[in-house]
Amino acid sequence: MNRILKLPRGRTSPSAPTNGDESKLPWFDRPLSGWSCALGWLIALAIFVGFTTLLGGLTQLDALLSTYSSWFIAHGNFACAYPPGSSVEIALTAPLYTLIAGGLSVLFGVGHGVAFPTQSVLGSRCLTWLGPIRHWSTQTSALTPTLRFGYLGWLVLMVGVVAVLRACRRGKTGWEPLTLIFIACTPPVFMCLQYLFHPQDLLAMGLSLCGVALVLRDRWVLAGILMALALTSQQFAILILVVLLVLAPNAGRLKMAAATVVTWAMIVLPLALVTSGRALRVALVGSGLAGAQYKSLTWELHLTGSAAVDVWRLMPIVVSACLAYWTLRRLGPAALDPVPLIALVATSLSMRLVFEEGLYGYYFMAVAVSLIVLDVLRRSFRFELIGWLALIVLVFDPFPWGYDRLTYSVPMWIWQVLLVTPAVWLSLSPLLGSIRGATATANAEGAPAL
Repeated sequence: MNRILKLPRGRTSPSAPTNGDESKLPWFDRPLSGWSCALGWLIALAIFVGFTTLLGGLTQLDALLSTYSSWFIAHGNFACAYPPGSSVEIALTAPLYTLIAGGLSVLFGVGHGVAFPTQSVLGSRCLTWLGPIRHWSTQTSALTPTLRFGYLGWLVLMVGVVAVLRACRRGKTGWEPLTLIFIACTPPVFMCLQYLFHPQDLLAMGLSLCGVALVLRDRWVLAGILMALALTSQQFAILILVVLLVLAPNAGRLKMAAATVVTWAMIVLPLALVTSGRALRVALVGSGLAGAQYKSLTWELHLTGSAAVDVWRLMPIVVSACLAYWTLRRLGPAALDPVPLIALVATSLSMRLVFEEGLYGYYFMAVAVSLIVLDVLRRSFRFELIGWLALIVLVFDPFPWGYDRLTYSVPMWIWQVLLVTPAVWLSLSPLLGSIRGATATANAEGAPAL
C-alpha cells in the first residue's frame, strides 16, 4: 500500500508548483531510478573533488584551526584540544568537526607510528603546545591525511540538499543530480576546502538543511537534534534555527528548542569541563577574527573591537527573527511552505554578510547553496543568480596563481556593498512574491461575487 503524505492544516502539497508557474525546465521533472540518482551523486562528488584538486588541492591555510585540536582528541588529550594562549590569535574550530576528525584519525591510524607529545612536553595547562605538536605532525606527515577528512563536509552537504529536495518532492527527479552538480561547480562551496580550510562550514550547512527537511516533514525533535549538531559545527546555523523556531507551531517549537538545548549541552559541556571552559567560548563564538578587518564596512564605520563585533553578530539574529515573525503574520502556517521557508533561510544567511566584520569568498557558500535550492524549488534558475556567482569568482579569484588585484586593491567595504546587496535581493524577492501571491488570493476569495 502506498504511503500518503499528510500535511498540517494550512500547508500546501510540496508536489505542487511552488511558484505558481509551470516549470521552465520540464525535462527535469521526470522521475529517476535509484541507480540514476546514485550516479548523479557520484558525478557531483567527482566534480567537487576534481575542482578542489585542479585548483591547488586541499589548502593548509587555516588548517591549524581544526587539525591540531583533532589530533589532541585522537590521542585522548581532551584538555589540550582547546589550549589557552593560542598563538594564532583566532578562535579555534567549534567542537563537532574536531571530534569527528579526531575519531577518524583513530579509525585510520593517522600519525600513530610516532609517540604523541606527553603532557610534560606540552607544559602546564598546555601552554607550550604549539612547538611539540608541529614537530610531531612533521615527523608523522599526519597533516595530509587529516586534511582529507574535510571531504566529509561535502558529503554531509550533499545529504542535506537531497533531504530538502525529497521533502519538497523535487528529489528522485532530474532536479536532484542537477542541483548537486550545480552546487559542486559553485566556487564558494569548494573554496571552503581549496582556498581556506573550513570544512566545518560545509558540515554545518549540510546538517542545517537536514534540519529544515525534518521541519518540512514535521519531525521537530529530530530537527532540533540536527540543528544542535549544526550549531556545534559553525555558529551561522543559529540564523536558520531562529527562523525555524519563530515559524514553528507552539508544540513543535517547544520540542525543537528542548532537543536543541539538550543535544548542544551533551556535546559542549563535557568538553568545557575538561578544557576549563575554553571549549565553551569556542562553541559560542566560533572561529573568526577578534575585530573588524581593515577597510571593511565595520572598519569604515569605526565599529571596531570585540564588543562591536559581538553587537554586529547579534544584529543578523535579531533581523532574522523579526523578518520570520513578519512573514508568519502575513502567511500564517503557509510560512512553512518550501519556497517562503527556504527564502527566509537564504535571507537570514545573507544578513550575516551584511553585518560581517570581514569578507572571504567561502563566506558566500551558505547563501549560494540556499539560493540554488530556492531556485530549484521554484523550478527556474535566475540569470541574476548566475551573474552574482560569476561576480564572486571575479572578486575572490579561486585560481592558485597570480595576485588577486580586485580582492586586495579595492577596499573591502565596496565588495560588501556590491556583493551582499544582490544576495539579499535574490533571497528576499521570492519571499515577497509568495506574500504578494497569498495576499492576492485572499483578496480574490474575499471579494463579493458580481
